[in-house]
Amino acid sequence: MQRSIMLTALLLFSFMCHAQSTITNLWLFDLSYDNEQPHIEHARKITDTHAYTNQPYFYDDNQALYYTQSFPAGSVSQTDVMKFDISRGFHSNLTHTADSEYSPTPLPHKKGFSAIRVDKRKKQWLWLYTHKQNNKFSALEPIGYHVWMGEDEALAFVLGDTHTLQRVRADLPPTVVDSNIGPSLWAIPDTGLFSYTKNPAPDKQPWTLMSYDPATERTSLLATLPKGAYYMAWSPGAKALAAVETRVYAWDFKEPVTPLNETSAPADEKVQGPWQVWLELQEYCPGGASRLHMSTDGRQLAAVCHEADG
Repeated sequence: MQRSIMLTALLLFSFMCHAQSTITNLWLFDLSYDNEQPHIEHARKITDTHAYTNQPYFYDDNQALYYTQSFPAGSVSQTDVMKFDISRGFHSNLTHTADSEYSPTPLPHKKGFSAIRVDKRKKQWLWLYTHKQNNKFSALEPIGYHVWMGEDEALAFVLGDTHTLQRVRADLPPTVVDSNIGPSLWAIPDTGLFSYTKNPAPDKQPWTLMSYDPATERTSLLATLPKGAYYMAWSPGAKALAAVETRVYAWDFKEPVTPLNETSAPADEKVQGPWQVWLELQEYCPGGASRLHMSTDGRQLAAVCHEADG
């Protein structure tokens, strides 16, 4: 069992850090709106590498972006957490270690960030990086992704024979919330809910977008993701966004959601409302986009764009 978990973790890490057949770079789009429909006012490619660049996250009042960047390390690669100063157009390395760090996320209620750190034994931990110290948050591993629920509690994607969503505190044993989950973990804006993706049979059915209410400890099905979508993000007005090839699709969060323990209806019968084309990125991302993150004012969108490895 332990060997299987380790192999799963190594496979995920290998995909993230080596990614030799696909080059990814970050684009930053300034948006304006006409009847809630966005238009790209200005676009700039903020990285131009032949490596793995991913996981953008706005912070510092939308003045900066965290992101993950791979660097050559002998015959392999390792990743560091980077900062892009949006106004100055300046990049800086925030970790610069022999270990690999990814999934940078602002810490709630204090300066600093958290990230997944992969040590020399290939164990994947949730680490905190502040101006005072860097330290492991909990003994739970291997963690792949996370979202903060508060200063002392997080939801974590934990790798295993079946990937699980677990509620984690530093001082308490973790609890399993759900299984067969994907890598997109977010707080849903203007609610007390958190979202994640789920799919027990990826080869046979589409991914679903789920919610978790920490107050009631209930999970609910929100929508089926568009065909071909794997990652998603949220706009400030609680629109779910998902990229499929060169298009970004949007779905409006609506109440009431459907608690999973109150219905056995098929997933496709519980979808609430259609996904609509929200933004076209063909001019800038002809190879397609994957991960997205939007600023808290809705005026900027960061997108990971794929390029051919030429």
